[in-house]
Amino acid sequence: MDHKPKSSSRIPTLLLVLVFMGVLFFPASAWWNHYQTERLKKKSQELLKSEKWGAAETTARKWTDRAPNNSDAWLTLAEAYRKQNKFAETANALGRLSNSDPRILKTLALRTDLLLSELHDPIKTIETCNRILKIDPKVDRARQRLIYIYSMMLLRLKMVDQIREAIKLNCEPPEAYVYLLLSDSLNFSNGPPLINSWLKNDPNNEDLQVALAIYIARSSSDQSLQMNDSNFISGGDLSLINECLKKYPHNREVLAYFIKNALEKGNLDHVAELLESAPEDAEQDSRFWRFKGRYLALKNQLNPAEDSFSQALKLNPYDWRTRLGLAEILRRKGKLTEAKKMAQIGNQGKTFSKQLIQLKNPNSIDRELLEKIEQYAQECGDLNVVTAIQNRLSKSR
Repeated sequence: MDHKPKSSSRIPTLLLVLVFMGVLFFPASAWWNHYQTERLKKKSQELLKSEKWGAAETTARKWTDRAPNNSDAWLTLAEAYRKQNKFAETANALGRLSNSDPRILKTLALRTDLLLSELHDPIKTIETCNRILKIDPKVDRARQRLIYIYSMMLLRLKMVDQIREAIKLNCEPPEAYVYLLLSDSLNFSNGPPLINSWLKNDPNNEDLQVALAIYIARSSSDQSLQMNDSNFISGGDLSLINECLKKYPHNREVLAYFIKNALEKGNLDHVAELLESAPEDAEQDSRFWRFKGRYLALKNQLNPAEDSFSQALKLNPYDWRTRLGLAEILRRKGKLTEAKKMAQIGNQGKTFSKQLIQLKNPNSIDRELLEKIEQYAQECGDLNVVTAIQNRLSKSR
């Protein structure tokens, strides 16, 4: 006897049973998950109020495991970590909020404060600031942080790009103008200890290694700095910068340091060798065009020297060294009127730069100094900066 029809008739019945069980199970599962989530939420918040930080952390972690997209869970966990001075964990928890959460900008601002002040981690701070600016490009605090970090790390091109972008969006911090005018002369007395502390978190970071080496090499301080390997090093020590030249032969900051020294010593063969080692992005760095202009001037190649100096000024109109170098070329070519004007602006910039370098705190820039910067920017033909400062001054009246 053939039983196949009877067997196949059971299939619809089985499917109906499975569907019925699913109808019952999934709502029950969702209800149970919601119940557990609410229970963990209530318990973790009660534990925070009771100042039972460890228990609050444990409960909040369970909450984030059950509801990984819940911003309240991550903020509660972050608070439990913070109360225990677990700053790395706090920063990680704060970073888990969604960009669509209305509290995200304030939360990420807190994260940058922790990363920079407590964890001494400029790289993650940069990442967080860039995340903030993707959400809202006009957040001035994030711009200010990036300008500060890039300046301390001697990352001139990134610093200038950040300043120019902030000016375009009308969200530049007032000290940005000081950093812009001094972009070719960045040097900070607190540079060595600060960069050394940043290196602890990222000892293999090329930019940090190079920045520390340059600060030490240029320092005239007789105080010793204890390195992260427990060795001590004094100002003027060239061992780190020499090591960087071997490790990073195409690093712009390393090359700029050695090219400048070679030009001062008149070692033109070494200058030519170093210029050949420059990376492609050196074409965006005004200093390398100035170096090339000086090299060509010493070789009595006046026309290409003039072209190089002119290109340097297009990239950085505030480079007084370039203006004085170009003035010399113009004099040698008999263009005395142009040479006089160029030298005048160059000497003005030289004097002004010395004044800016002596500022104790660029953040406290006053109206009088802003007006002087605006006048100098006018002389240098930087109309974007002129307009931005005029707008700022008009609002402060």
